[in-house]
Amino acid sequence: MKNLLKNELTKTLNYSSFKVIMTLHFMLFILVIIVASRIDIAVPGFSMRNLFRFPDVWATFAWIASWFNMLLAIMIIVLVGNEFSFHTFRQQVINGLSIEDLIIGKGIVIFFIALYGVLLVFLSGAVSGIIFSHDFEFADLFSKSYLLAVYFIQAVGYMIIGMLIAVIFRNNSLSIIMFLLYFIFIEPIIRKFFSPEVRQFFPVKIISHLTPPPEVLTIASKKTIEGAAGGSNFDFEAIGLMPHQLPLLTTLLVAAGFISLFVFLIFQVMRRRDL
Repeated sequence: MKNLLKNELTKTLNYSSFKVIMTLHFMLFILVIIVASRIDIAVPGFSMRNLFRFPDVWATFAWIASWFNMLLAIMIIVLVGNEFSFHTFRQQVINGLSIEDLIIGKGIVIFFIALYGVLLVFLSGAVSGIIFSHDFEFADLFSKSYLLAVYFIQAVGYMIIGMLIAVIFRNNSLSIIMFLLYFIFIEPIIRKFFSPEVRQFFPVKIISHLTPPPEVLTIASKKTIEGAAGGSNFDFEAIGLMPHQLPLLTTLLVAAGFISLFVFLIFQVMRRRDL
């Protein structure tokens, strides 16, 4: 296991595409945080600064980080696709590794990339919370910090989907196109043929909703719209202004089930097809 870890990390860190995508991911996340932190919007019942204070900062930063999970998934597609293009998977099997070792190796890479994402959210969130919070206590630093673990699962989910598509199509360009098509067009179109109760259980819907917009933002939006409507009552979920959210535990369990299913499918595809 130690040799497998060393080989995977050494190989991954030497890929120029890895360095480029990780740098882009880091810079985009930090840029959004910096720009958003300089926007000071205050309306009745809501202040932009609340999103950067404890404990709401964890929901805010996890939500923002989720915007860039596609980059992490595309990076996994490139890493796995390169293994097929350069026949390194085949060579490693000739050298004595099993199919399971190859998949576990990429699972290790996914774990560390997701861990990087969590650390990025935690460090930036802690700095933001300290700067913008007033008279906070040490316990406030960890209030709602469980959302970091939720973000970790979400990042893993995105990358596992990317890996599954990569092992199916085995071509970087085609895999990236199919990944984007599935997320943006294919699944949303398929969901249209099902009732709203069923739509919310599709894999992309479930995994992407692990980190919904911060509660303070959705509540403020609802109050603002109600105020503008003269206090009229609206069903915001029904008219599509706010998405219906399943309980977090339900979403986590279903997401974990999908991730397990995708890992199983990765094993089956890898075992049944020549490297």
